[in-house]
Amino acid sequence: MDMEAGKTLTNEEVIRELLDLLKKNAMKEQANDVFEICSYVDGLEKKIDSMTEELTNMQNQIKEMQEDTLVNNAKKALSEAQERLNARCEQIKSQVLEVKAQVKSTAKSIVDEAKAKGRAALYRLSEFLGIKKRLLDIRENVRGAIKTTDKDIAKTTLLAKGFREAGQTAANAFRTFADKPEVDYSQKEQKHPITKAVLAPMKAVKKMLVSMELHLDASIDKLDNLAMNVKLYKEKGMENMKKQEQTEPERAEAERVEAEVVYSPMVAEPQEYQYNADAFEARGADEVKQEAAHEEAPKVRGDKAR
Repeated sequence: MDMEAGKTLTNEEVIRELLDLLKKNAMKEQANDVFEICSYVDGLEKKIDSMTEELTNMQNQIKEMQEDTLVNNAKKALSEAQERLNARCEQIKSQVLEVKAQVKSTAKSIVDEAKAKGRAALYRLSEFLGIKKRLLDIRENVRGAIKTTDKDIAKTTLLAKGFREAGQTAANAFRTFADKPEVDYSQKEQKHPITKAVLAPMKAVKKMLVSMELHLDASIDKLDNLAMNVKLYKEKGMENMKKQEQTEPERAEAERVEAEVVYSPMVAEPQEYQYNADAFEARGADEVKQEAAHEEAPKVRGDKAR
């Protein structure tokens, strides 16, 4: 457990600080993506530690196997298989450490810039996509380890079967020599010590490798998802800013139009309509003129007649 004293990414202060910043800026979905990516990396660490324990146990079991001619001839091959797996495990472990360091470095850079320049720095979350290449390399390494382990499991299974059958044949030979009936071992489940010492740890390691591959698939998908979420969030933010910029001139124009609608008729209407005392007096003067003209007309006609 030398992976930075076994401290997980999800417990790193800089990761927690980044997650808090994201939540405060309404980026909860992106915060969940970052947390899950860190959890996947932590999960890889745990599986590597478990694999290391299994391989160490396997090495000790091989050393303690009963000394006899047949087993001694197989011990070298079994030890080589264990060493191959152990070397692959150490290589994967180193790769995971590099991913962990890059995640922490990226998180710190984003947090520092966000403190200095504001929420726009959080768009840099897409830079986490930079660890994708490392995760793809680890996955290829894990897949290679699975293939190697499958071959070693098949060889060890045959070896254990050969040892078991050889032991059964030898046992029946001694029974025949002692005038005792042979035993039908096909009716009995017999396991050679190699099964427990080597085959069981190999199968446990293979199971962990398969689980690691699934973890890596999920973390790679999560990285792609994070990048897409950041892109959508950025586009939405830019769209909101654009709307806000358009709102001010539109509001000013609306106020101007409203002013024209309210006040311009009041300029024209006095020309067409008159109210109050002035209108009444004007109307009275018109009526007096009309009556005078009406009376004058018959008088003129009478004068002409005379």
